[in-house]
Amino acid sequence: MVMNEFEHTLTNIVEKHDVSMDELAKQAGYDPLFFRNIVSGKSRQMPVDFFVRVDDVLDLSAEEKDALVRSWAFGVERWD
Repeated sequence: MVMNEFEHTLTNIVEKHDVSMDELAKQAGYDPLFFRNIVSGKSRQMPVDFFVRVDDVLDLSAEEKDALVRSWAFGVERWD
């Protein structure tokens, strides 16, 4: 399965926080399909407050925030 670095990083963080991706999307105020399109890289039209909303729901550590932003900005596709 091809997964981009951002999707891989967010998936790992979500699993660590014991929530589903759809649950995160809903709690952050996004339609789950819209959210998955952003995460999978099908859409690069990320809302300005995307990372803030994700952090509000998951209460990310500084390391998790850095990893997530770096994976978005510099990530590449990966094979898992």
